[in-house]
Amino acid sequence: MSDFDVVIAGGGVNALACAATLARWNLSVCVVERNANVGGGAITEEVTLPGFKHDLYGSSHVWIQCNEDFKAIQPDLERYGLKYIEPKDHITGHPDRNGGPGIVIHKDIDRTCDSIAAYSRADAARYRRVYEDFEQVREGFVKAFFSPPAPPSALPRALETNEPGLRRLREFSMSARAWVETNFENDFIKAVMLNWALAPQILPDQEGAGQSFYIMIPAIHYYGQAIPEGGSMELPKAMARYVEAHGGKVLTNASVSEIIVENGRAAGLRLEDGRTVRGRRATVSALDPKQTFLRLLGEDRLNPDFAAMVKGYSFGKISICRAQLALAEEPRFLNGEAMSAAPFHRIVDSMEQMTRFYAEIAMGIPPSDPFLWSACWTKLDPSRAPEGKHTLIFDTYVSNWLADGRTWNDIAEDYYAKTLLPKLQQYAPNIAGDVILGKYLQHRGTLETANLSFVEGTTNGGERIAAQLGSFRPFPGYAHYRAPVRDLYMTGPHCHPGGAISAMGTITARVMLDDMGIAPADFW
Repeated sequence: MSDFDVVIAGGGVNALACAATLARWNLSVCVVERNANVGGGAITEEVTLPGFKHDLYGSSHVWIQCNEDFKAIQPDLERYGLKYIEPKDHITGHPDRNGGPGIVIHKDIDRTCDSIAAYSRADAARYRRVYEDFEQVREGFVKAFFSPPAPPSALPRALETNEPGLRRLREFSMSARAWVETNFENDFIKAVMLNWALAPQILPDQEGAGQSFYIMIPAIHYYGQAIPEGGSMELPKAMARYVEAHGGKVLTNASVSEIIVENGRAAGLRLEDGRTVRGRRATVSALDPKQTFLRLLGEDRLNPDFAAMVKGYSFGKISICRAQLALAEEPRFLNGEAMSAAPFHRIVDSMEQMTRFYAEIAMGIPPSDPFLWSACWTKLDPSRAPEGKHTLIFDTYVSNWLADGRTWNDIAEDYYAKTLLPKLQQYAPNIAGDVILGKYLQHRGTLETANLSFVEGTTNGGERIAAQLGSFRPFPGYAHYRAPVRDLYMTGPHCHPGGAISAMGTITARVMLDDMGIAPADFW
């Protein structure tokens, strides 16, 4: 096959963001994807009935909206089919079946605080203060999020010089549970905020999560919760078209068997069908570290200490059990029209429920009273279903192992029928009977079959513990996207800043452009 300037293993959003950024600087790029479609964790398929388009994995595009390198190419991507749709006002609903009015997160901060104040004026005021603090750090947050990570000592050194800084550092060091217990008074609001904070698959008592509240709360008001018209996969499809329009190539149904190393440098990829794709200037892997270094590169090419770090990389024990439904009508939630107007809902009852939920996960027990996340994106984008019909995603976290020895292939149908669906019906009772036109379930078994980087059914690219964040992600000494083989680079959710649809592959591309002397980076 023809040579390219750069070849990339994996065709997910981060790989394609890296490719598109390099292509913008006139480098020819070949992206190689094992599956039939590009997208990785942003895949849209008709898995229930014809005409019903379901986002199978990532669906909410929040963090990509603050990626300045992505925003630079977004106008071009729109010419290749990308069109974002944003909620005009109602973003997230938190229904309450215990007598309260529920909370609606609006794009407008005043309306949001009014909703919270129905439970506690003090909690509404605290929420507003967190939102207002963001303006002071927004520029720094964006730079830190989309740059190679700073040294672990950078934040403490910046904050330790005065009492207010030390107080903030103390809050940043708290677990998510400790932070909500310290900052809010109403139990329902505490549960809502804790549930929100644990979205990246962190655990409630994991220290160092307090700082996430100062980003999570304001970001939804600043950046919204956009989705691509037609489905999440329209983003990677537009990026693939962009790469090919700039002289590159995107190969699908092309599984990589080896990273070619010649004269001490990564020189390209060998495919399972025997073809080779060579990279004159660099090779990038967007696959998880164990695939990249143990399977494709080979342990014999690795320093023993580095190989040990790869083997010890943790993907965690949290997976999901998700139902995709085709519906005859949209969900009608408790708490009135304002609640139902939100396309996205977080369903949680109390702090006691959250404690029991995570205890059962730790013990390998399917949660008996789960919280839920649900999204009816057809409320924003009617093109995803036949006229008048709707799609619905709803899921919860589960342990990817079961203490009784069964697997999720064994129990998923029963868990959906006896636990997940009845829980949803407590809040949206119309989702029953003939309203449900079709169903498709996802769990560890379907996830790890669909994408080899969903290791053991995990979806976040690696456990988000202190030892695997920032300068330690994926490994100490290798957090700047360069692998230990010359001209081999890394991108993907196992790199900083981690999972979610952020197009962080732009960071890897900027490091590469700087190394090549093409475009000096401003983050060193």
